[in-house]
Amino acid sequence: MTQNMTKLRQSARALLCAVGALGTLAAPPVLAQSSYAVPEKYTAPAPAKKQFTPNTVMDPITPEARKRFMQSGTAFNPLSVRDMVNLLAYKVEAKPGVSYDDVVASLKARANKLNFKFVGVNSIYKDVAALTGKPTPKVEVFNFCDAQLARDILDYSLEFVIFFPCRIAVVEDAAGKVWLVMLDWDVSWFDGSPNPNTLPDNVRQGAERIRKSLEEIIQAGANGDL
Repeated sequence: MTQNMTKLRQSARALLCAVGALGTLAAPPVLAQSSYAVPEKYTAPAPAKKQFTPNTVMDPITPEARKRFMQSGTAFNPLSVRDMVNLLAYKVEAKPGVSYDDVVASLKARANKLNFKFVGVNSIYKDVAALTGKPTPKVEVFNFCDAQLARDILDYSLEFVIFFPCRIAVVEDAAGKVWLVMLDWDVSWFDGSPNPNTLPDNVRQGAERIRKSLEEIIQAGANGDL
Protein backbone atom coordinates (compact mmCIF):
# COMPACT_ATOMS: atom_id res chain seq x y z
CA MET A 1 0.00 0.00 0.00
CA THR A 2 2.83 2.35 0.97
CA GLN A 3 4.63 1.62 -2.31
CA ASN A 4 1.48 2.35 -4.31
CA MET A 5 0.99 5.69 -2.54
CA THR A 6 4.62 6.60 -3.17
CA LYS A 7 4.27 5.86 -6.90
CA LEU A 8 1.03 7.85 -7.03
CA ARG A 9 2.72 10.89 -5.40
CA GLN A 10 5.63 10.62 -7.84
CA SER A 11 3.24 10.48 -10.82
CA ALA A 12 1.28 13.49 -9.55
CA ARG A 13 4.52 15.42 -8.94
CA ALA A 14 5.71 14.61 -12.50
CA LEU A 15 2.39 15.73 -13.95
CA LEU A 16 2.54 19.07 -12.08
CA CYS A 17 6.09 19.61 -13.33
CA ALA A 18 4.98 18.94 -16.88
CA VAL A 19 2.09 21.41 -16.57
CA GLY A 20 4.44 24.01 -15.19
CA ALA A 21 6.84 23.47 -18.03
CA LEU A 22 4.03 24.01 -20.53
CA GLY A 23 3.36 27.41 -19.02
CA THR A 24 6.94 28.49 -19.60
CA LEU A 25 6.98 27.56 -23.28
CA ALA A 26 7.35 30.50 -25.64
CA ALA A 27 4.65 31.23 -28.18
CA PRO A 28 5.26 29.55 -31.52
CA PRO A 29 7.26 31.76 -33.85
CA VAL A 30 5.43 33.50 -36.66
CA LEU A 31 6.41 31.82 -39.90
CA ALA A 32 7.99 34.14 -42.42
CA GLN A 33 6.13 34.54 -45.68
CA SER A 34 7.34 31.99 -48.19
CA SER A 35 9.38 33.30 -51.09
CA TYR A 36 8.11 30.45 -53.28
CA ALA A 37 6.07 31.80 -56.20
CA VAL A 38 3.21 29.60 -57.34
CA PRO A 39 3.51 29.19 -61.11
CA GLU A 40 0.52 29.95 -63.33
CA LYS A 41 0.60 26.37 -64.53
CA TYR A 42 2.65 23.27 -63.90
CA THR A 43 4.52 21.98 -66.90
CA ALA A 44 4.63 18.33 -67.83
CA PRO A 45 7.70 16.52 -69.16
CA ALA A 46 8.10 16.99 -72.89
CA PRO A 47 10.37 15.60 -75.60
CA ALA A 48 13.02 17.68 -77.31
CA LYS A 49 12.23 19.62 -80.46
CA LYS A 50 12.58 17.40 -83.52
CA GLN A 51 13.43 17.99 -87.14
CA PHE A 52 11.36 16.33 -89.84
CA THR A 53 11.44 15.88 -93.58
CA PRO A 54 8.41 17.42 -95.33
CA ASN A 55 5.87 15.13 -96.97
CA THR A 56 6.91 12.01 -95.08
CA VAL A 57 4.86 9.40 -93.22
CA MET A 58 5.55 8.88 -89.53
CA ASP A 59 6.09 5.42 -88.08
CA PRO A 60 2.72 3.71 -87.54
CA ILE A 61 1.34 3.41 -84.01
CA THR A 62 0.30 -0.11 -83.09
CA PRO A 63 -3.40 -0.76 -82.38
CA GLU A 64 -2.50 -1.88 -78.84
CA ALA A 65 -0.54 1.31 -78.09
CA ARG A 66 -3.35 3.44 -79.48
CA LYS A 67 -5.90 1.52 -77.43
CA ARG A 68 -3.92 1.97 -74.21
CA PHE A 69 -3.45 5.68 -74.83
CA MET A 70 -7.13 6.26 -75.53
CA GLN A 71 -8.26 4.15 -72.58
CA SER A 72 -5.91 6.09 -70.29
CA GLY A 73 -7.38 9.34 -71.55
CA THR A 74 -10.97 8.22 -71.08
CA ALA A 75 -10.43 6.60 -67.66
CA PHE A 76 -11.28 9.92 -65.93
CA ASN A 77 -13.65 11.17 -68.61
CA PRO A 78 -17.32 11.14 -67.53
CA LEU A 79 -18.65 11.88 -71.03
CA SER A 80 -20.47 9.27 -73.08
CA VAL A 81 -19.46 8.44 -76.63
CA ARG A 82 -22.42 10.52 -77.83
CA ASP A 83 -21.23 13.45 -75.70
CA MET A 84 -17.69 13.16 -77.07
CA VAL A 85 -18.88 13.23 -80.68
CA ASN A 86 -21.03 16.24 -79.85
CA LEU A 87 -17.97 17.94 -78.36
CA LEU A 88 -16.18 17.66 -81.71
CA ALA A 89 -19.11 18.90 -83.79
CA TYR A 90 -19.66 22.48 -84.91
CA LYS A 91 -23.31 22.83 -85.90
CA VAL A 92 -25.76 25.55 -86.82
CA GLU A 93 -29.51 25.24 -87.35
CA ALA A 94 -30.93 26.74 -90.53
CA LYS A 95 -33.18 29.72 -89.97
CA PRO A 96 -36.94 29.17 -90.14
CA GLY A 97 -38.15 29.49 -93.71
CA VAL A 98 -34.81 28.44 -95.21
CA SER A 99 -35.45 25.15 -97.01
CA TYR A 100 -33.05 22.24 -97.35
CA ASP A 101 -32.44 23.11 -101.01
CA ASP A 102 -31.83 26.77 -100.09
CA VAL A 103 -29.22 25.68 -97.55
CA VAL A 104 -27.38 23.55 -100.11
CA ALA A 105 -27.42 26.27 -102.76
CA SER A 106 -26.19 28.90 -100.31
CA LEU A 107 -23.30 26.89 -98.90
CA LYS A 108 -22.08 26.01 -102.40
CA ALA A 109 -22.26 29.64 -103.48
CA ARG A 110 -20.31 30.87 -100.43
CA ALA A 111 -17.68 28.14 -100.80
CA ASN A 112 -17.12 29.20 -104.41
CA LYS A 113 -16.81 32.83 -103.31
CA LEU A 114 -14.09 31.84 -100.82
CA ASN A 115 -12.21 29.77 -103.45
CA PHE A 116 -13.10 26.47 -101.83
CA LYS A 117 -13.56 24.03 -104.68
CA PHE A 118 -16.62 21.77 -104.46
CA VAL A 119 -15.25 18.27 -105.08
CA GLY A 120 -18.23 16.01 -104.50
CA VAL A 121 -21.22 14.99 -102.41
CA ASN A 122 -22.28 11.81 -100.66
CA SER A 123 -26.09 11.69 -100.64
CA ILE A 124 -26.42 9.06 -97.94
CA TYR A 125 -30.18 9.36 -97.55
CA LYS A 126 -30.78 8.49 -101.19
CA ASP A 127 -28.79 5.26 -100.85
CA VAL A 128 -30.68 4.32 -97.66
CA ALA A 129 -34.04 4.98 -99.33
CA ALA A 130 -33.03 2.92 -102.37
CA LEU A 131 -31.89 -0.02 -100.22
CA THR A 132 -34.82 -0.06 -97.80
CA GLY A 133 -37.58 1.20 -100.05
CA LYS A 134 -38.59 3.60 -97.30
CA PRO A 135 -38.21 7.38 -97.03
CA THR A 136 -35.54 8.59 -94.63
CA PRO A 137 -34.50 11.98 -93.23
CA LYS A 138 -32.12 13.80 -95.54
CA VAL A 139 -28.38 13.49 -94.91
CA GLU A 140 -25.76 14.70 -97.39
CA VAL A 141 -22.04 15.32 -96.95
CA PHE A 142 -20.54 18.03 -99.16
CA ASN A 143 -16.78 18.01 -99.82
CA PHE A 144 -14.65 21.10 -100.41
CA CYS A 145 -10.94 21.64 -100.94
CA ASP A 146 -8.30 24.36 -101.08
CA ALA A 147 -5.61 22.44 -102.94
CA GLN A 148 -2.64 24.72 -102.24
CA LEU A 149 -3.43 24.99 -98.56
CA ALA A 150 -3.93 21.23 -98.38
CA ARG A 151 -0.47 20.73 -99.90
CA ASP A 152 1.16 22.97 -97.27
CA ILE A 153 -0.52 21.04 -94.45
CA LEU A 154 0.39 17.66 -95.95
CA ASP A 155 4.03 18.72 -96.23
CA TYR A 156 3.93 19.19 -92.46
CA SER A 157 2.10 15.93 -91.78
CA LEU A 158 0.83 13.47 -94.36
CA GLU A 159 -1.38 12.02 -91.62
CA PHE A 160 -3.54 15.14 -91.90
CA VAL A 161 -5.00 13.54 -95.02
CA ILE A 162 -7.56 11.84 -92.75
CA PHE A 163 -9.24 15.26 -92.41
CA PHE A 164 -9.36 15.92 -96.16
CA PRO A 165 -11.32 17.02 -98.01
CA CYS A 166 -13.12 19.50 -95.78
CA ARG A 167 -16.62 18.21 -95.17
CA ILE A 168 -19.88 19.94 -94.30
CA ALA A 169 -22.96 17.82 -93.71
CA VAL A 170 -26.52 19.01 -94.22
CA VAL A 171 -28.91 16.92 -92.16
CA GLU A 172 -32.61 16.84 -91.41
CA ASP A 173 -33.49 15.86 -87.83
CA ALA A 174 -36.51 14.02 -86.43
CA ALA A 175 -38.39 17.31 -86.04
CA GLY A 176 -37.80 18.25 -89.68
CA LYS A 177 -35.26 20.95 -88.80
CA VAL A 178 -32.24 21.40 -91.08
CA TRP A 179 -28.75 21.55 -89.60
CA LEU A 180 -25.28 22.17 -90.99
CA VAL A 181 -22.56 20.19 -89.20
CA MET A 182 -18.79 19.83 -89.50
CA LEU A 183 -15.86 18.42 -87.55
CA ASP A 184 -14.61 21.28 -85.41
CA TRP A 185 -10.84 21.00 -85.04
CA ASP A 186 -9.31 24.14 -83.61
CA VAL A 187 -5.51 24.47 -83.57
CA SER A 188 -5.72 26.67 -80.46
CA TRP A 189 -6.55 23.52 -78.48
CA PHE A 190 -2.85 22.63 -78.69
CA ASP A 191 -1.64 25.92 -77.22
CA GLY A 192 -1.42 24.41 -73.73
CA SER A 193 0.76 21.50 -74.80
CA PRO A 194 4.31 21.40 -73.38
CA ASN A 195 5.55 19.69 -76.55
CA PRO A 196 7.92 22.05 -78.40
CA ASN A 197 7.08 20.57 -81.81
CA THR A 198 4.44 23.15 -82.61
CA LEU A 199 2.76 23.89 -85.92
CA PRO A 200 4.81 26.01 -88.32
CA ASP A 201 3.37 29.51 -88.68
CA ASN A 202 2.21 28.98 -92.27
CA VAL A 203 0.40 25.74 -91.34
CA ARG A 204 -1.23 27.29 -88.28
CA GLN A 205 -2.39 30.33 -90.23
CA GLY A 206 -3.71 28.06 -92.98
CA ALA A 207 -5.59 25.86 -90.52
CA GLU A 208 -7.12 28.93 -88.87
CA ARG A 209 -8.19 30.25 -92.28
CA ILE A 210 -9.79 26.91 -93.17
CA ARG A 211 -11.83 26.87 -89.97
CA LYS A 212 -12.89 30.49 -90.36
CA SER A 213 -13.92 29.91 -93.99
CA LEU A 214 -15.89 26.77 -93.15
CA GLU A 215 -17.73 28.65 -90.40
CA GLU A 216 -18.59 31.38 -92.90
CA ILE A 217 -19.85 28.79 -95.39
CA ILE A 218 -22.04 27.20 -92.72
CA GLN A 219 -23.45 30.52 -91.57
CA ALA A 220 -24.26 31.48 -95.16
CA GLY A 221 -26.02 28.17 -95.67
CA ALA A 222 -28.00 28.50 -92.45
CA ASN A 223 -29.12 32.00 -93.39
CA GLY A 224 -29.87 31.17 -97.02
CA ASP A 225 -27.43 33.85 -98.19
CA LEU A 226 -26.27 33.79 -101.80
